[in-house]
Amino acid sequence: MRYTCITGGPLAENCYVLADETTGDAAVIDPGFENDRLMAALKDLNVRLILLTHGHFDHIGGAERLREKTGAPIASFETEAALAADPKINGSLMMLRRPIACTVDRLLQDSETFTVGTVPVTVLHTPGHTAGGCCYITPEAVFTGDTLMGYSIGRCDMPTGDESQLMASLQKLTDLPGDPDICGGHGPVTTLLREKRNNPYL
Repeated sequence: MRYTCITGGPLAENCYVLADETTGDAAVIDPGFENDRLMAALKDLNVRLILLTHGHFDHIGGAERLREKTGAPIASFETEAALAADPKINGSLMMLRRPIACTVDRLLQDSETFTVGTVPVTVLHTPGHTAGGCCYITPEAVFTGDTLMGYSIGRCDMPTGDESQLMASLQKLTDLPGDPDICGGHGPVTTLLREKRNNPYL
């Protein structure tokens, strides 16, 4: 597998393209925008899924257009679809003064495993930043959205956020085996061991 981090949008959000180098199948994680670099990264790939770690506007802004261009369904944790679809609670009206929303096609469950080509992906429910936030665990990297970011964590003072749940979710991540890359929704890509050593919230 390989992944590419592409940053864009008004809040410098990280979008990831996860690809199986054997089959050319791919998933796009948190397309908060659409730009030339993202479309170039998808040029020779078969996009099979659009995965959302959570439904905030800066992580979903390009999802509907990407679905139109690729035909790939949008997937999120089963309880997060309502937030992604509602500009009143996904932050777009509050932050941008204009509505951004997307419709989720596929509802995922905690511990569910699926494949992108031959790459296994496991869903880990990590509420706290939002109630239906989740992370995607692959053999080499964990895509953590705004639950855990490079030497930081996500805020929990927006709709459906909860500080105690976020702390419990961070514990789930610190309990993961090995030293996978930590691919957060903003900031640098790090590793689990670096986060354990340097992140003041862990």
